[in-house]
Amino acid sequence: MKGTSPSVSHHGAAATGEGARRLAVLALVVLVLGAALFAGAWAIGGDDAVSDNWVGMTVAVALFAGLIGTFAALLLALYEGRRSRAWSRLWLPLTAFPAVVLVVGLLEAFVFE
Repeated sequence: MKGTSPSVSHHGAAATGEGARRLAVLALVVLVLGAALFAGAWAIGGDDAVSDNWVGMTVAVALFAGLIGTFAALLLALYEGRRSRAWSRLWLPLTAFPAVVLVVGLLEAFVFE
């Protein structure tokens, strides 16, 4: 019985790390799709096409969902990293949230002033 406990713990740790990676990828896909919708509407109709309508609302929801998803992936990756010390496998969930915040901040500062 003692030999089976570490393998169960290791399997759970691997599942947590994989879950954090999948959550980060899903959140990044949501963000990319929202950005593509925004860019397409902006290219076709300009400012009127993205403000105060369903496009703007959809992009805002995608942004919040992406931020929440990448933050949750960051928390899962930190938990997994502390448990198993396998930091090299967790680079995507660990860097997704800071990268998204940086991109949103730069866009707000220089593009959408």
